[in-house]
Amino acid sequence: MRFLKGRPPAPVSPSLAATLSGHDTAVNVVRFSPDGQLLAAGCGRTVVLWDVSDLAHPAQLATVDHLVPDGDTSVRPMRRDQVWAVGFSPDGQILAAGCGRTVVLWDVSVPAHPAQRAALSHPRPHPKAAAVTGVVIDQALACVREVDFSPDGRSLACHCDKTVVLWDVTDLAHPAQRAALTHQGRPGLAGAMGFSPDGRLLATGAKNAVVLWDVAALAHPAQAATVQLSRTGRGGPVLTVRAVAFSPDGRSLAAGSGWSVATQYSSSSRGAIALWDVTDLAHPVQTSTRTFGNTAYRGANAEVSAVAFSPDGRLAAAGARRAKVWWLDNTGPGRWATTLTGHQGQVSGVRFSPDVQLLASCGTDKTVRLWEPSCPESGHGRF
Repeated sequence: MRFLKGRPPAPVSPSLAATLSGHDTAVNVVRFSPDGQLLAAGCGRTVVLWDVSDLAHPAQLATVDHLVPDGDTSVRPMRRDQVWAVGFSPDGQILAAGCGRTVVLWDVSVPAHPAQRAALSHPRPHPKAAAVTGVVIDQALACVREVDFSPDGRSLACHCDKTVVLWDVTDLAHPAQRAALTHQGRPGLAGAMGFSPDGRLLATGAKNAVVLWDVAALAHPAQAATVQLSRTGRGGPVLTVRAVAFSPDGRSLAAGSGWSVATQYSSSSRGAIALWDVTDLAHPVQTSTRTFGNTAYRGANAEVSAVAFSPDGRLAAAGARRAKVWWLDNTGPGRWATTLTGHQGQVSGVRFSPDVQLLASCGTDKTVRLWEPSCPESGHGRF
């Protein structure tokens, strides 16, 4: 991506604009609608739709609470049968929500009265087939972990069971599965996924790598490149990529990862964000990396669980133990501008509003926090 010219921008001075509470359980994911008027929050087996057009009086418009488990009891309900993924279609009319092994498509053209349009089911691989192929089924990943509409809204990528399934959703009455992506020779996908702005590429996270797929031909996707993470630390820990995001111009790719080490008496966890220039897919170039964490007490979690670019490309946000905002400047490495304190526990999701006026963060404290940064250089409250 093209970084900002001139000296690095002054640090943002974020202020907490609103706290959305009333969720029964931890909030796993947040997404803004394309017009920025709605915010969808996935928690437990529900999706709460918030009207955030008036920050002084945010209001719950609807709660979709009948995402029913698919009947597979082989995985603990408390882990599996939750909403881990939500996403709006580019026109804002459809909301995709993943619960268990099913993605439900909701018509939210009237936000106060969502209507189910379709349900996409992802069957669990048969144990014998898994044994033959060598696929290890991780209970924590045996559910829909991510959904993402293509920029043209014609396809939907669903991450489930270390596999990304590509659906043609041009006809919501008859959605059709077109392809399934799996990594060859790697321990499988790790729950991170995202389309490039032009819709031609799909990034998927794995162990120590991000794989870029050419999905221009939906029925015949092909691996276009593999971005290899550099192992850091003594012993070369295995980095699990848990979040990926393209910059708005598609020239840069950010990946959030983490690793942990446990002993008999304590545990430590570290997280990292790496940034690549993927202009030339034949030769991706890592331009920067930021590492943080190294806590040494039980329950600590510094692994990066979410990463997002602002729509104007000036900022990147990361969610781990606490939300952080990362400036991207013309020197390439960028720098941490600030830490957004207030969440009690893990931050599981971060997302910028389309107009770059808000940053939403959510986490295990059952809240969604809306931050309204002000940048001295802009003079009008924008990043």
